[in-house]
Amino acid sequence: MRTEETVPRRHPEQGGYPCGEMTRARIVAAAIAVFGEEGYDQASTRKIAATAGVNPPALQYYFDSKEGLHRACAEYIIGRVSAILSPALERAAAAVRARNAAQAADALCGLLEAMVDGLVAAGSESWSRFIARGKADGAGPAMSMLHERIGRPLVDAAARLIGLVTRCPAGAEVARLRACTVLAQVSSLYANRDNTLAAVGWSQFDGRGIALIKAVVREHTLGALRAHGGAKTRVAGRAPARRMRR
Repeated sequence: MRTEETVPRRHPEQGGYPCGEMTRARIVAAAIAVFGEEGYDQASTRKIAATAGVNPPALQYYFDSKEGLHRACAEYIIGRVSAILSPALERAAAAVRARNAAQAADALCGLLEAMVDGLVAAGSESWSRFIARGKADGAGPAMSMLHERIGRPLVDAAARLIGLVTRCPAGAEVARLRACTVLAQVSSLYANRDNTLAAVGWSQFDGRGIALIKAVVREHTLGALRAHGGAKTRVAGRAPARRMRR
C-alpha cells in the first residue's frame, strides 16, 4: 500500500472478497484502533490487516491506500458522531432562529449533554484515542475532515448560542473563544479519558457517572453565561451538580 498516491484497486482472481461490508467494517474498526495506538505515520498496514483478520491485499482492495483507509476511519467517526449530535444541533439552530436567550442557554447545555452521551457510545473509546493521537501527530487526512465536519459546526453553533445569550456578535473573537472554552469541558474528557476515570475513581463511564458529568457541565456553563450577562435564571427541571450524591 502507498501513502502518497492512489493505486489501482486489484480484485482477487476468484472474484471479490466474501461478506464485503462486514469485512470492510472490520478493517475500519481495526484501523481506528491501530491508528489511535500508533499514529498515522507509524501504523503498519500489515498490523491493521492482522488485527482485522484479513490478508494485506484486502486493505488495498477496499481502500486503495493507507490514506484512503484513514479517510474511511474519519467518515465512520463522523457518521457516528453526527447521529449523536444532530438532534441537539437542530435544537440549537431553532433557538437561534427564535432569538430566545433562555432557549439558547438550554440548547447550549443540551448540545454539551449530547457530547457527553458520546462517551458511552459503542466504540467511543477507540474514537477518542484516534482523535487524540491524530491531534498530537498532525498527520494523515482524517483530522482536517473531522475538524470541518464535526469541530467547526460545533464551534459555530455554540458561538451563535453564546452570542445570543450574552448579546455579543457570534462572529466576534470573544464569542468564538467562549465557545471553544465551553466545548472543551467535554472534549477534554475524550482526550483525557483514562486520566479522568482515574481522577474520579471510576472504572468506566456509566449511567450515574454520565448524569453527574452532565450536571457539572450544565452548572459550569450556566455560571459562565451568567458571568457574561446572560442566563440569569436556572433552566427549569435541572438540578445543580452539588445536589447529586453517590
